[in-house]
Amino acid sequence: MTAKPFIKYTTLPESEYTHRTLGVNNGTQIETEQIRLVPFLMERDTPLMWEVSKPELFTWMPSGELHTYEAFHKTWAGFSTLSDWYSWVIYVSAPAEGGEKKWVLCGHVCLLDISLIHRRSEVGCIWLHPSVQGTFVMLETNYALLRFAFEKLQAGRVQWKTHFRNIASQKAAVKLGFTLEGLFRKHMAHTDGKWRHSYFYSMTDDEWFGREEETEDARRGLDVIAAAAELLNGPEVASQGRQKQLEELIAEKKKTGKQLPSSIEGKPLVGEMAKEE
Repeated sequence: MTAKPFIKYTTLPESEYTHRTLGVNNGTQIETEQIRLVPFLMERDTPLMWEVSKPELFTWMPSGELHTYEAFHKTWAGFSTLSDWYSWVIYVSAPAEGGEKKWVLCGHVCLLDISLIHRRSEVGCIWLHPSVQGTFVMLETNYALLRFAFEKLQAGRVQWKTHFRNIASQKAAVKLGFTLEGLFRKHMAHTDGKWRHSYFYSMTDDEWFGREEETEDARRGLDVIAAAAELLNGPEVASQGRQKQLEELIAEKKKTGKQLPSSIEGKPLVGEMAKEE
């Protein structure tokens, strides 16, 4: 029986993150083998994120392309005031040698439309520096966030929505294992005055964990994972369902897909996180 890949959750002090949206899970840093999701801190991270962003990365957002730092800063300042939003900055590492990893900032991801009462959230506002697009980074970032949502937040549903013309995002949703639910017509008004139709995709906890039957118990605070501590920490428990499929896809991508740029191993894209003691 194959063990689930490594994942580590670390709770950071309140001074290290901006959002206060996830209750007891506020400030959770999520780390896999080569991805680290660090809770967003406005003053620290906005300038660094701007350095790795490109205007075209925001084409499909309601704000449209962000061509100046002032527009970029204003957009993220607005996000920071939302009560149903939680952001992480994405760091990636080349394969470690001798146990040491060099973490390099390469993008952003968030959970939005968060409803802790209804155990629902959405993966969104994900963008990556062009040099890591097409590598395993997108897959492993979403894998880390999905595990956090289903294992720690006990989500029953995680959704993904995308602009009806954003074909790349639609393909990503399917690759990650989300199911198309339909098209919401005139779902959002963009700042350029145009209507946006949005495709909605979803994944349930039953699909993620590979349950044969749909669970019906939706009590608040329900422990939806049998033997939760063993599932989170015990290598003897194998992955199932969409989780297993995504793990296999990531492993294959690392072997045969586009590789990380050499800058990850040498000169960082932006900066390097301090090495953990």
